[in-house]
Amino acid sequence: MTKQLELASEEKSRTTRAIVAIIGALIILAFMPIFIRVSESEISPNATVFNFSWIGTVFLLLWNGLLTLKSRESVNSKPIEQSPYTPKNLVFLLAIGLFTTAIGVLWSWSLVKTSVANSELLHSITPLFAVLGGAIFLGQKFDRSFVIGVGIALAGAVGIGLDDISIAPSKLEGDGLAILSAIFWAVSLLVQEKLRTHFSATTIVFWCSALSTLFILPIILVTGDQLFPYSGNSWLSAIFIGLGGVLNMILTAYSLKWLSSGLVSTILLLNPTLTAILAWAIFSETLSMLNLLGFVVILLGIYLVISSEGGVKTT
Repeated sequence: MTKQLELASEEKSRTTRAIVAIIGALIILAFMPIFIRVSESEISPNATVFNFSWIGTVFLLLWNGLLTLKSRESVNSKPIEQSPYTPKNLVFLLAIGLFTTAIGVLWSWSLVKTSVANSELLHSITPLFAVLGGAIFLGQKFDRSFVIGVGIALAGAVGIGLDDISIAPSKLEGDGLAILSAIFWAVSLLVQEKLRTHFSATTIVFWCSALSTLFILPIILVTGDQLFPYSGNSWLSAIFIGLGGVLNMILTAYSLKWLSSGLVSTILLLNPTLTAILAWAIFSETLSMLNLLGFVVILLGIYLVISSEGGVKTT
């Protein structure tokens, strides 16, 4: 009985840490469109993705180097990780690199071709693809409460975006890129969830960043785009995108060990509302009742998803 209580307590603690991690990722993600826009005032979307990738890769190399040195200094230290680099897992890692590159390129170009409001709204359909993919490819089972919770959260997110969405033929290309980015984001979450049974969060993110750098560099060289920004503000934006993006990915990958992709993507639906709240707090922008109502509706949906079967993984 005591052992069962200890396991239940440990499981609850892990779930709490995973939820805190994805909320941290959510806060970082809320700032990303602003810094991407600043970066793209001087360099192309492809170059923005390149800078995000290489800065993140260098940061993770330094971080892993420090961890290695620390483990060697400890007499009783154990290997941080025993990662089985089987052919199947290598294919998954290669795929996650491709997906990361596609997400960054499609999202950056969507912000050029369409409005931020349109891009954020179309990204809100990610949980739909994540839940369907989890059920089809990972064999996950979701009860009625989970499905209803995702539906409520989606309705809240769409309701917020409808107030600012702009329907124009000139923006259809950007809208399509945003939808593709949402699909790739859902697939990326599913692949990361699969890989988390074998690799740590930092290992997965390192491969994402390193492979994305290798994939995007030839594209920039062919197109002749400028690789690096030239002003101080744009460099600061690029550094934030790189470091913040990597931290966001690590927190997200960590949470996928204990939470399903459907739940993680549903929690991330709070991103547009959080961005609006930050704009209100920092820039004194108007915060409409629709934003607040949508925030409450999304929270209700997230509560139903967390409390249902399929959202939180059990051991």
